[in-house]
Amino acid sequence: KAFRDSGEDISSILAKEDQSYSPPPHLARFQGLSATHGITLTPEHPIDPERAVLYLKGWIFPTDASINVAMSQSDSYSPMPPQVQVRNNEGDWQTVIANMGFPMGKNKTVRVDLAGKFITDDHSVRIVTNMQLYWDHAFFAEESLDRPVERTTLSPDTADLQYRGFSHMYKTSPFGPHLFDHDSLSTAPRWIDLEGLYTRYGDVSQLLQTTNDQYVIMNAGDAMSITFDATRAPTLPTGWKRHFILYTNGWLKDGDLNTAHGKTVEPLPYNGMNSYPYGPDEGYPLNADNLLYLEAYNTRSVTNERFRDWLKP
Repeated sequence: KAFRDSGEDISSILAKEDQSYSPPPHLARFQGLSATHGITLTPEHPIDPERAVLYLKGWIFPTDASINVAMSQSDSYSPMPPQVQVRNNEGDWQTVIANMGFPMGKNKTVRVDLAGKFITDDHSVRIVTNMQLYWDHAFFAEESLDRPVERTTLSPDTADLQYRGFSHMYKTSPFGPHLFDHDSLSTAPRWIDLEGLYTRYGDVSQLLQTTNDQYVIMNAGDAMSITFDATRAPTLPTGWKRHFILYTNGWLKDGDLNTAHGKTVEPLPYNGMNSYPYGPDEGYPLNADNLLYLEAYNTRSVTNERFRDWLKP
């Protein structure tokens, strides 16, 4: 069963993954926030409290840099990450996970480890937050993590950076996220560009082999096609299954007016920086290898003139 705090039964909405979403009841003044609200989830069958896991799939409508600045200047608004609560011996809801995390983007899955979190034999769980979250599917499971796991790392065999344009944006349900039609493109400018030197188009596979400070710097509308040779992975033993995870290490910088250095590509981030923007005693490491990288790859100059010309009548 699944119920809102108001008593509304949303069991059918969360019973399966079908892009039918449970929205927050009342949105707040700022994008990304709502009135504090909770949903209570009760497993259909008794579960082992020492192996209990909760899965939730959904999406988040985020705040942005300007909204975060506005909230920092107000005592009335503050994001509360989703908390996990269970019944205590007095029958009250008690928070056992102060921050369970949330779906990082559109239609993502959150795994919540509930092992050892239940205080009583009541295995209902309440998720409470004031973030603008939309849930599509929820279910409980019992998991055993004592199975052997082997990890195989496959480095990219090819990586090609090119301009592609912007996919057509659409929605499949009133409370669903915006999705994108990969085969329907527009090459018209969409946003004002951050000015500076971007990675030149072409082969960039060398930049993706290790985690370092040599990035593929992509602009809005760019696309990078990456291939992996899965035949280099070992043959699976009988009864084993293989799952693929795409691991990325990178940095996202938007052009919000309240984003630090939000008009330019530089200063470049780097692994190990204490903060961004960093102070005068820190800087992108200009060692011999990084200087060669900058000179060989980051040669594509981008200004905002094309966007400004596009806006002219």
